[in-house]
Amino acid sequence: MFKGHSRGWVPIFVLALSIFAFHAGVAEAAKRVALLIGNEKYEATSQLNNPANDVELMRASFEDAGFDTVTTVHDVDRASMVRALRDFEDTAAGADVAIIYYSGHGMEMNGQNFLLPVDVSLKTDKDVEDEAIPLDRVQRSLEGATKLKLVILDACRNNPFEQSMTRSISTRAVSRGLARVEPESADLLVAFASKAGTVAMDGEGKNSPFATALSKYLTEPGVDVRIALGKVRDDVVTATNRSQEPFVYGSLGGAQIFLNIKEVNINVTNGNTQEVSPTGQSEAAADWQNIRDLADKDLIEVFLAKHGSDPVYKMLAEKKLKLLAEAAQTTTSPDEIAWEALKQSTDGAALTRFIERYPDSKHKAEAETQIAALEPKKGLNISQTGRDTQASRDCYLLAGEPQSMPGFLGVNFLKIDSARALTACAQAVNENPDDMMLVNMLGRAQDAGRNYVEARRNYQKAADGGNMYGLTNLAWFSIYGTDGPVDIDKGKQMFEQAANNGNSYAQASLGWLYREGYGGVPQDFAESLKWYQLSANQGYANAMATIGWFYREGNGVPKDYDQSLSWYQKAAEGGDANAMSSLGWAYQNGLGTPQDYAEAKRWYEKAANVGDSYSMALLGWFYDDGKAVPQDYAQARNWYEMAANAGSAYAMGNLSRLYDWGLGTKADPREAARWAAASVEGGDPAKLQEMKTSPDNFTPAFRKEIQALLRDRGYYSGPIDGDFGAATQNAIDRLAKKT
Repeated sequence: MFKGHSRGWVPIFVLALSIFAFHAGVAEAAKRVALLIGNEKYEATSQLNNPANDVELMRASFEDAGFDTVTTVHDVDRASMVRALRDFEDTAAGADVAIIYYSGHGMEMNGQNFLLPVDVSLKTDKDVEDEAIPLDRVQRSLEGATKLKLVILDACRNNPFEQSMTRSISTRAVSRGLARVEPESADLLVAFASKAGTVAMDGEGKNSPFATALSKYLTEPGVDVRIALGKVRDDVVTATNRSQEPFVYGSLGGAQIFLNIKEVNINVTNGNTQEVSPTGQSEAAADWQNIRDLADKDLIEVFLAKHGSDPVYKMLAEKKLKLLAEAAQTTTSPDEIAWEALKQSTDGAALTRFIERYPDSKHKAEAETQIAALEPKKGLNISQTGRDTQASRDCYLLAGEPQSMPGFLGVNFLKIDSARALTACAQAVNENPDDMMLVNMLGRAQDAGRNYVEARRNYQKAADGGNMYGLTNLAWFSIYGTDGPVDIDKGKQMFEQAANNGNSYAQASLGWLYREGYGGVPQDFAESLKWYQLSANQGYANAMATIGWFYREGNGVPKDYDQSLSWYQKAAEGGDANAMSSLGWAYQNGLGTPQDYAEAKRWYEKAANVGDSYSMALLGWFYDDGKAVPQDYAQARNWYEMAANAGSAYAMGNLSRLYDWGLGTKADPREAARWAAASVEGGDPAKLQEMKTSPDNFTPAFRKEIQALLRDRGYYSGPIDGDFGAATQNAIDRLAKKT
């Protein structure tokens, strides 16, 4: 149970065939251009071994990736280099992606970087500005590109003129390597072969370590440029035994950018069978999570194109299209429809999607205010290395570990929008590669996107760097056999290591193992409670809520509703949705408090606002049954539909009844049958039992429609007569098991 609330997955290219593939029609026609400059045969100083080879290696990479134009120039003097930059300025105008790769000598003077043509002599420091090319001039050649301007400098070698050049002014500082840059242009990245103030190596082979890694990762199909540059860094650090560390300066916006767009749309299904995550969440469910709060016809239609074979989510998407069509007949705008579902939300990813999709909405400021409340508090130092950037704050907002710092709610694993989290966290790690919490959160984004190879790599890297969240996440891979064989003992040992180091997430995870008696671990409520208590002492809300469950159920401790209520209250104050809904249940049923439907409704509403489908469904039941509110079937249907959209099979079953009997809506037996089937497929045992044992609870028209649906699905071949005999019941069982 603990795992189900803390982990899960969303496809790595979240809606690679939906949200982002909707834009892919434009991307396929996008113009991508590159200029590659290799200077090695210097006239007045030492020659280099690799630039010509490096340029040819990069040319092959960009051409294989389908770039529209790849221009190469070798051993250029200053005039020729300026001419090449000027010509490329015209080529880059209007391009989506423009890249300049330079391999050769470079230098820094007084904090300004220069690239050296082959004809430089630099007898004095006065000659630098006249003979060398300032980096600013290189950047200007990219200004016309619209989405990505990328300068790659394999030029961080020792300045060959440092000893021979006469200093005319003593304050003119000429240092090793290149100087740090802070690009002011939008969508500009500057990638150094080695970070500011350090030097790069030529390597022992025909190519530099930096060029070798670039060719391997930069144009990897379907990999965002920030992720690719992070992989380049790690490869070079390993290849040079940590003596060279590439670095990236600058930042991009929220959209993912692929340099190789030939194979962005990756098939993540196994034949006709939906692959399911270790926590049982299908790809369709995960993708629906990322668009259900948007009132966007195009996205929903692309979702249908991808997931039309999944009957439950096909129905949910078709219902959404129907509601949008109805809204189009009124004056209600799409952003108003979307905002209605988000106006009290604590889902940072959903609010971010809203702003991206409706940038001109009058609710934008409200969404931004809600997002600001979900980020780590201003003034709180969120970086282990002292660098608090917007990308790092975005990474925390979209993939942050719950309660990993004071006052920070964090993100439930199942609610991670992997595409947006991946973009933000990759940028954050590029800016701050030594911050192991950011590396761990990049792993979370990749894990949520089911890219288990990269997730494991980053979890391991974070764990090796001392981050206990990374170690705990790595342990779950062993517990569930996420990317290999199940190894409970290994996972348990990693939990224990992180827990003994004081990590509250690991302590709660260890508590879960003992509580569930999972994988052969002896079930031990006392041992479980001990670990949950340690976690709760650190303010971990999920652990507090679980202690509330221990006292409510009387497992390992005497049943004590007062204690249970107290723990649920603490956990709810910490933002735990399960605790909020459990408080609602306590007030609804008088557990540790007088029965109070109004107070129960208040807590269910709080939980519903943070996306708890169970609470949404119970609010539907309140209006359905007239508890604490006047009976109102229309309101009940609204809440049930919200819960169904969030995946509640119980709500789907109740919607079936409303449509069957025309309660709060026009009677529609076909719609009722579809909701009933969705409920059974979603795993609601009550609806399955009712259909099999109490067919008279349903109208004759419904019974015929369900038989027709079962026949269409290939489960039933008998007559459409409304008689739920053995053949119909067998077909219902097959529907439940999807066999």
